[in-house]
Amino acid sequence: MLLLGSNASMAASEEVNLYSARKEALIKPLLDQFTQETGITVNLVTGKADALLKRLETEGINSPADLLITTDAGRLHRAQAADLLQKVNSDKLEQRIPVHLRNSEGFWYGLSVRARPIFYAKDRVKPEELSTYEALTDEKWKGRICIRSSSNIYNQSLVA
Repeated sequence: MLLLGSNASMAASEEVNLYSARKEALIKPLLDQFTQETGITVNLVTGKADALLKRLETEGINSPADLLITTDAGRLHRAQAADLLQKVNSDKLEQRIPVHLRNSEGFWYGLSVRARPIFYAKDRVKPEELSTYEALTDEKWKGRICIRSSSNIYNQSLVA
């Protein structure tokens, strides 16, 4: 889950417009708690990550979105390359988000990280044989790995 600045401004508002690629059932309790604690209403729009990026592109400068929560670094790159983001200057975010989990120019800040575990059959693979992603490149694993296509944005984000 990642936080991005959008083309709109929420600074003086009592409500915020959030576009989120997370399912409503997963994020709504957190947003309700935020509203309860701050009095700021969150107007939530959910959808698939690529569809939300397309929506932002279509809406352009007139987008009501204040924030975008998307699912991976690949989509962050696409959003920034399409000029859909604006820089955020926040001492609080800079204090709380480690440097390696944010854009150096302030276009996005990571809110969480995704676990990328390697699963294997314990009766056929020794843990020391396959303990890193680099180990997956060994010739002995050729034809034995089940993984998404290299064209999948999640795999591109992992490799990047």
